[in-house]
Amino acid sequence: MWFKNIHFYKFEDDFKLTSQQLHEQLARHRARDCGQMEMACQGWEKPLGRNGHLLVHEAEGAMMICLRREEKVLPASLVNEMVADEAFKIEQETGRIAGRKEKRDIKERVLQELLPRALVRANVTYAAILPADGWLIVDAASVNKAEAVIELLNKSLGTLNVVLPTTDASPESVMTRWLLNDLSCPEGFALEDECELQAGEGGEGVVRCKYIDLSSAEVRAHVEQGRRVKKMAINWRDRISFVLQEDLSLKRLRFDSAIVEEAGESGDDEASRFDADFVLMTAEFRALLPDLLAAMNSGAA
Repeated sequence: MWFKNIHFYKFEDDFKLTSQQLHEQLARHRARDCGQMEMACQGWEKPLGRNGHLLVHEAEGAMMICLRREEKVLPASLVNEMVADEAFKIEQETGRIAGRKEKRDIKERVLQELLPRALVRANVTYAAILPADGWLIVDAASVNKAEAVIELLNKSLGTLNVVLPTTDASPESVMTRWLLNDLSCPEGFALEDECELQAGEGGEGVVRCKYIDLSSAEVRAHVEQGRRVKKMAINWRDRISFVLQEDLSLKRLRFDSAIVEEAGESGDDEASRFDADFVLMTAEFRALLPDLLAAMNSGAA
């Protein structure tokens, strides 16, 4: 499986656990079904699902883990309607309007009544640990989902010292410089056809450009008027395309078809394909992430 959106973090200390040791630590917080009266629950799931036996999948020095979260689906409109009905009954029977505290109590009773019958929605978040390179890479579109993985890892391991990578200049300022002069992009990086620009402090308005030549005078005019680049589509060495965000996260990753096809030729069963995808994907990340940080730092000059 190929990550689509990543938030990546650096280990402050060497990650010394073996895959077996990590499995044993994660096993204390295994994924389970939500209880009847629980609104949500989460835990560690086998990355290979039914095809796996361990909570950690290891391949060529990299480890894959998977967080599974269940949430009860209770439409707010249904809850509010039932609360309103109960409040109306009180008004009809007593001639008085239900107060704020009374409505909170009604809502609590409604939730207790609905929770055991609510539908359950499950989702999974994968993450890769690259011990030799010092990276934790989470496949998550939102920072909240990435932080949920870190929070449960911290709880499972007792301590987890990871930090966001730092750069000499902000990604926003570097991307803005690249937009004004695409020749300033370091070797291996090229602008694609999408960016988002936002007015500076105190300004208003967001400009979104898609399917357009970013080196055009029309696009650069927005920067000259004071807007800054918040996100930008970039290609790395014709191997991976992505949208770089101002927080250094990467969205909408697209791996070159040759890389994906190479993985697809590695086996006929699901477990073999999963393993091949993971090996090839992490090999790309091992090269991309240092390149990206170096590009950010060279752009600060």
